[in-house]
Amino acid sequence: MWHRFAAVVGLALAAGSAPAQQNSVYSKAVPPEKAALDRLNLRTEWSVVVPVEGNRDTLSQVQTIGDQVFVQTRAGTLAAIDARTGRVQWTAQLGNGTPWTAFPVAANENFVFCAHVTKLYAFYRYTGVTEFVAELGSTPTTGLVADNWAVYCVLGVRSGNVGAHRIAVFKTPPPITPSGPTRVENDPLKQGATRAGTNPVDDLLGRYAPGTNPVPSDTFEPRTVGRPNGATVGGGGGSKTPSLSALPSITPPYSLDNRAPAPSLSVVPSLRQPYRIQSESGRYIQQSASLSTIPSSVAGALLLSDLRPKAVGPALQMEYGLSTRVLYPLTLTQTRVWGVTDDNVIFALGKPRQDEKVEKVERPAVSERLMSSIPAAPVASGTTHYVPFSNGTLIALDATGGNLASGISPKWRANPGGLNNHSPFVTKTHLYAAGDNTGVVCLDRATGDIVWRSDNGADRVIGANEELVYIRDRQGRFLVYDAKRPTDPARQKSVPLGSANFSDFNINIVNTASDRVYLAADNGLIVCLRDAAAKYAKPVTIWPPPDVNRANVTGVGTQSGKGAESEPKKDPEPKKNPEPKKDPGANSDSEPKKP
Repeated sequence: MWHRFAAVVGLALAAGSAPAQQNSVYSKAVPPEKAALDRLNLRTEWSVVVPVEGNRDTLSQVQTIGDQVFVQTRAGTLAAIDARTGRVQWTAQLGNGTPWTAFPVAANENFVFCAHVTKLYAFYRYTGVTEFVAELGSTPTTGLVADNWAVYCVLGVRSGNVGAHRIAVFKTPPPITPSGPTRVENDPLKQGATRAGTNPVDDLLGRYAPGTNPVPSDTFEPRTVGRPNGATVGGGGGSKTPSLSALPSITPPYSLDNRAPAPSLSVVPSLRQPYRIQSESGRYIQQSASLSTIPSSVAGALLLSDLRPKAVGPALQMEYGLSTRVLYPLTLTQTRVWGVTDDNVIFALGKPRQDEKVEKVERPAVSERLMSSIPAAPVASGTTHYVPFSNGTLIALDATGGNLASGISPKWRANPGGLNNHSPFVTKTHLYAAGDNTGVVCLDRATGDIVWRSDNGADRVIGANEELVYIRDRQGRFLVYDAKRPTDPARQKSVPLGSANFSDFNINIVNTASDRVYLAADNGLIVCLRDAAAKYAKPVTIWPPPDVNRANVTGVGTQSGKGAESEPKKDPEPKKNPEPKKDPGANSDSEPKKP
């Protein structure tokens, strides 16, 4: 009897706890209350909910690029949101909805590039029109980077090849520009009249497959990126690949008429995969598919018989193979591509010109093995790259200098200490280094001198404006610090000017585009906050953007490794701030000081 009663109680407890477990899959984050924001001198700019489907889906990547916010979910949804209003500009569904590791997207003036499994997607930034969907041949291993001429990918090596990673540079096609009206001069009946140029809609229909051009929407309605079954570029008509129904016989050798059979297909007993050459007696024996059993003549015949129009795609401009793994997304300058490998090597490749094709790179322009590992991705501002090291040091690298003989050219070297396993955060005058349980260290961007340190628990910078810096601690609390001076100058220590408990927002978004602060939760909620001061009514650029685009100059060396590149103008050094006067109210931990 006792065992029966225990079993009944166990079933009742299990039934009662099931709904609670289902509800606790996602956090219960809601937009912050106005009273909590008033204490921090913040206000809500907008909020939006990105739908997540099922228990396995959540927000995977949230990035701020220019005046847009790009959101990726684990199920493959890509959404573009207006950073000023929170309006959903467009959405797209990548792949078939299977959960996949999302890598950061890249964008230039016209396009945004996204990698999913082994495909590279390119969309127009503000309309979501599909520019191309290209096969990469292998999966990407880091996020993408791009300038106005090319997109740079770090890919795994194809099956059967030696090495670890390869860097592939794809040239982006020029964007479509609608043609203006033209004057009619040869027609005597229409002298002085004007004829409208090509309709932009006709241009799009002639360049893209039907069903891939979305319309702007204020709601999330992801579309599947790809061509409908049977559709061709420019419409449903056009030539198609001959099918087996055109064959008079399904008995080898195959031929399209009663004339001499095609000898290239006579060696294949079946057109069904896997292709193999086998005897009649072994037809029922299971065999593994292998490309080595397909005669090369079959592949050539199938390629020649494919009469379908080729889709728009990027041209491979440069490729560089490595025997080691590239750890983080590449960083760019006007003339170079920088990367970091797992054997503590930092290297740079020369960027090809717009009209140049360098299929294989023999050696890099710069390569130097370092004594310490790099635990976080380097960041760029102007022509300076900031590289953290696991031994607690951080260097400012002149990314336009250095060669194989002299190595890299650091501007300054600082020793903030700690793990340094978070990427530095850059503002116009300061640089913030951070690491797990080691706090945030504020440095002068011109000299590398330490300005102040936070407590060890506050270790992640998520945003800043000209007066304040916003930090999250290990418990998810939201902290506001003075951006320019310490609260305890004698010890170079700072305590928060204000704080709030935003632990339900469990996804960190680092805003490198403006002064806005973003909070995100795994249930799809994204909230945009800003300082309540009138000067921040419009977004203010805090992070000086990197200088990555250049004009196409003829005769510029690229891959010789001899430093033949033309050097761009270097970014001006930030001015060192004078010693501020001591603020008697700097120790207040209730409200941040209003500008």
